[in-house]
Amino acid sequence: MNFDTIARARDEFEAGGSYAPHETFDASSSVGSTASPRVILTAASPAEAIERLAGNKGRSLHRLANLGVAVPHWAILGTDCFAEFRRDGGLDQTIAALLSDFTPANAAAIASQIREAVLTCDISATLRADIARARDTIGDGALAVRSSGVEEDSASFSFAGQFDTFLDVRGLDSTLEHVRRCWASAYSERSLRYRHQHGLDMAGAGMAVILQRLVQADTSGVVFTINPANGNRDELVLSAVYGLGEGLVSGAVDADTITVDRQTGQHKQVVIGEKRERHDGRHIREVPAALRDAAALSNDEIERVVAAARTLENRFDEPLDIEWCIAEHQLWILQARPVTTPVAPAQSRAGDFQLWDNSNIVENYPGVTTQLTFTFAQHVYAQVFREFCRLLAIPHKQRREMDGFLGSTLAFLNGRVYYNLLHWYKLSGLAPFQDLGRKMMEVQMGVDEPLDLASFAELIKPYKAGSRTGLACIRAVSGTKFAWHFARLERNVERFRAFFYPVYDEFNALDYRALPADAVYAHYCRFEQALLARWGMMIVLESAIGLSYGVLRRLIKRWIPDAPEWLEVAVIGGMDDIESIEPVRRLAALAEAVRSNPRVEALIRNTPSSEAYAALRECGAPEIVADIERYLADFAYRSNNELKLEEPDLREDPGVLFDMLKASLAHGAATIDRSATEARIDALVRERLSPLQRWIFARARSRVRAAIRARETVRFCRSRAFGVARRMFRAIGDGLAADGVLATGRDIFHLRLDEIRGCFEGTVSHRELRPLIEQRKRDDASYRAMDDLPPRFVTHGPVAAWLGKPANLAALHAAPHQAAGATLRGTPCSPGFAEGRAKVVREANEFDGGILVTYRTDPGWVPVFASATGLLIERGSPLTHAAIVAREIGIPTVVQIPGLTTRVQSGMQLKVDGHSGVIELPEPT
Repeated sequence: MNFDTIARARDEFEAGGSYAPHETFDASSSVGSTASPRVILTAASPAEAIERLAGNKGRSLHRLANLGVAVPHWAILGTDCFAEFRRDGGLDQTIAALLSDFTPANAAAIASQIREAVLTCDISATLRADIARARDTIGDGALAVRSSGVEEDSASFSFAGQFDTFLDVRGLDSTLEHVRRCWASAYSERSLRYRHQHGLDMAGAGMAVILQRLVQADTSGVVFTINPANGNRDELVLSAVYGLGEGLVSGAVDADTITVDRQTGQHKQVVIGEKRERHDGRHIREVPAALRDAAALSNDEIERVVAAARTLENRFDEPLDIEWCIAEHQLWILQARPVTTPVAPAQSRAGDFQLWDNSNIVENYPGVTTQLTFTFAQHVYAQVFREFCRLLAIPHKQRREMDGFLGSTLAFLNGRVYYNLLHWYKLSGLAPFQDLGRKMMEVQMGVDEPLDLASFAELIKPYKAGSRTGLACIRAVSGTKFAWHFARLERNVERFRAFFYPVYDEFNALDYRALPADAVYAHYCRFEQALLARWGMMIVLESAIGLSYGVLRRLIKRWIPDAPEWLEVAVIGGMDDIESIEPVRRLAALAEAVRSNPRVEALIRNTPSSEAYAALRECGAPEIVADIERYLADFAYRSNNELKLEEPDLREDPGVLFDMLKASLAHGAATIDRSATEARIDALVRERLSPLQRWIFARARSRVRAAIRARETVRFCRSRAFGVARRMFRAIGDGLAADGVLATGRDIFHLRLDEIRGCFEGTVSHRELRPLIEQRKRDDASYRAMDDLPPRFVTHGPVAAWLGKPANLAALHAAPHQAAGATLRGTPCSPGFAEGRAKVVREANEFDGGILVTYRTDPGWVPVFASATGLLIERGSPLTHAAIVAREIGIPTVVQIPGLTTRVQSGMQLKVDGHSGVIELPEPT
């Protein structure tokens, strides 16, 4: 880098370039001051007024201007203007009333209603005059009208992408309209969800509005004074596009990205983006083909931007995210905000950014999990994803590149299983319609906090291609393949079932306890080889559900914007033929058979569950014993924690089944009747949609249902496959213990899958196994004594080192904010109302009736659902197994309820509204 250029750029920047501060204009010193006490905020306004009224973007502009930075002329309508607008128009009461029923599930509907109220509310004459005066301080020409939230871009809250900005606004009438739109964006859907998640005041959102001269930029972009991907303070990262920066911010334009070494100024990495379009305010123009492959910035311009960024960072004394543009060779700074990603101390490298989330994986692997279960699951996931890539015809070169993360989609952190969430975002980008796919992945997984996809675009690209043409070809082929599999879902699932069950029946029929360990291991290798290569269809199903459900949700939002919040989940119910509901029916039939024999019913009710099966076999009731044996033959593997290999299935511990049977005998079974819900849906659709829209809606709904039905079928196969694997591993453990390799058969669960392979393939020493197992037992005990890690957290650098620092763990375990009040709110999953006694449980067999309240469930809980009058789950999502089955049974169900198991205690009288997701708690005494 030319250091003379840096010095020249720094001198120019610090001198302010061609920038001249605009006049101060405020109502206290103007001709019109007697009409209004409000201040129009400018660069000359006192810091106290800016701090109080300008919002965080406004504060940043004021600071930039007073540092002499070249900033386009601006004026700010303070938060007092918005407060007066709401007060004069009666909006405070309207907004408070709408937000009183808020849940994450109805955020879109409430945001739409608030937006409509704001946009149709008149602006008073005095406010119109203030806005006109603010516009006059800037002069004629096009404006940018920007929202400036009070908490936005703060150290604690980013509100990234949640408020609106409008470009090329001309004339007073248009300015008034766009100011109103900025005010409305204070209550955008994303903002409401974000405020709810972080425990912020929902109704009192403060919003200032910036009016700023629109610079007709030749190039625009952002520069980070720290590498946001890995927290490295030795690197600056600069992105650039042609024209205005709107295309970069929205993600519509693939930008150039340059990584610059802070010390030497060398360009460590240069990625030339596609840049097919340029935004010029109102117009989006195509970039000539010759310019797309060229860098948007010259080396001299890169150096000027970097020099300006370094100077600003020194002035602000913290890492910055800076928006800039260049127009006619003049560098303008549009915004500078703190980087909100946690960073390491300045003198050290923070390491790679990593995002961990246990979302709905906690449904399958709750609490501390053994090494065998984790490594077996990790191996299965990796093989399934590789098969998915093969099904989409991803080229071999790209598949090899993805091997770097396909084997680490799961993480083992303090004994708990987590998603390596950035890797899942990469995977969701393999299917077409990537943005929709990634957003629906968040819905399916129950991710509480969406990722800012624009900020992390580079980190979540699944693979690279040699050229844009090559990338387009790969996407075209994979998209075509996906569409082919999507269109043939039902047929493919039937083919899979036809293949799976003969294989399953063959391996399930063997008595592995009678075989030596090496013979069982040989069977395991055959079993794995036969099944895993066929399981890529599972990921096609997950993607198909996400995309089809995303389309259905968008149709509802567009065609029925004021639809009741329960509609989005209720429309995907009505699938009585899904295989997952069969255990509910069979348990209900079993309970009915027991009731018909009072002697047997009394025996089951009065005998401890652990002894009930043996007592029943001796009491002379062969028909009921046969019914139970058929249930165990069909559903023994659908048990509590069914994917944890160390947990017993129902054959090994039939007492769990008798616990559930007792609950069914005591409380009866729910009647599956969705007729009322279906009638309400049909009436709403007939009333609001045209015949063509009804046809499209019905098609979209049928595709979602078909995909969910197919997914549940394949998941049942997965439960059975894991059940057979459990039996094999237990037999291998017993065999190794008999041969003196292990102390006990159950020690096998403390070995990793590769170590078990090593016992037979000669890659581990038998001398190391027993000490290793003893150490892992001690580790398990220490993990169980630890507090759980948060559901979601970020680390930098080696995660083992990060978790090993007490200060980091202390920060993670800091008490989260818990909203007070007499209600809890979550995501409604099954409409209906319930009122009754809460029963808070950790495992399904602890439930004995009432409203079932728990932190998480798994498929083994399904049989007890029919004995519940309502279902409340702290985690989960509307598309998890529990939600799907509860919806079919017709139990009012709410999931994703923050603080549920800390606020609710067994015995509390609750009122559950499955339509809105509101749970009323008893008044404190």
